[in-house]
Amino acid sequence: MSTTELMLRTSLEGRVKRTLQTYFRRPNDVLIKESLGANGLSPEQVEVTVELLNEEKTVAEIMEYLHDKGYFA
Repeated sequence: MSTTELMLRTSLEGRVKRTLQTYFRRPNDVLIKESLGANGLSPEQVEVTVELLNEEKTVAEIMEYLHDKGYFA
């Protein structure tokens, strides 16, 4: 993996994590969907992520799930 690819992966992962953390401070489903989409997740990935939030998963659990599913690969 090149340095650029690693930076992009880390960058996307970091942006998604910060967005999820923000949701717990100010829960807003519409805003979280728009933010996750703007950060680079596909509409399907956004829906899965929002479903996990609605299941009251923690940010760490959601990030682990997304990583395992290859969202950041």
